[in-house]
Amino acid sequence: MTRLQTVVTHLAMQPPFRQIGQIAWPPGVSFEPVEAMPLADYRALYDKVGRKWHWVNRRNLTDKQLSALIHHRATEIYLLARDGQAIGYVELNFRLFPQVEIVFVGLIEDEIGKGLGPLMVRSALQRIIERAPNRIIIQTCTLDHPSALALYQKLGFVAVNRKQVEIIDA
Repeated sequence: MTRLQTVVTHLAMQPPFRQIGQIAWPPGVSFEPVEAMPLADYRALYDKVGRKWHWVNRRNLTDKQLSALIHHRATEIYLLARDGQAIGYVELNFRLFPQVEIVFVGLIEDEIGKGLGPLMVRSALQRIIERAPNRIIIQTCTLDHPSALALYQKLGFVAVNRKQVEIIDA
């Protein structure tokens, strides 16, 4: 069991929202919503994407707990795939609409650094903004990819809170 100290930054964005512009995915890459993602597929992708960054929130949930989160009618999952193989995802939470949370954004390690992360976030923002929210929130921490915070700020998110937390990674 490893105990890690990290600083969590909570960010928010409010109208008027910036224009996202056209998003051009590379050949063979798709970003599509997935309905009722099988729990085993979700767990495998969550682990593959998040283990390096110490994502632990969903790792030890029971099937019932995980299903209640990812299969909730207010949860949307968008799968990033290259030639039909899952390489990343974005999870959105609309439960508190008109506030929307971008819960997870991540790529498998082999795909990091190819410009897909910013495209995923921009695409997610485009889909959220179409619904006219009054606030979009996201969080990151110092254990996440070193470019995450700067990317979110570049896209218009503003830090609203920071706190020191301890993560226990088994």
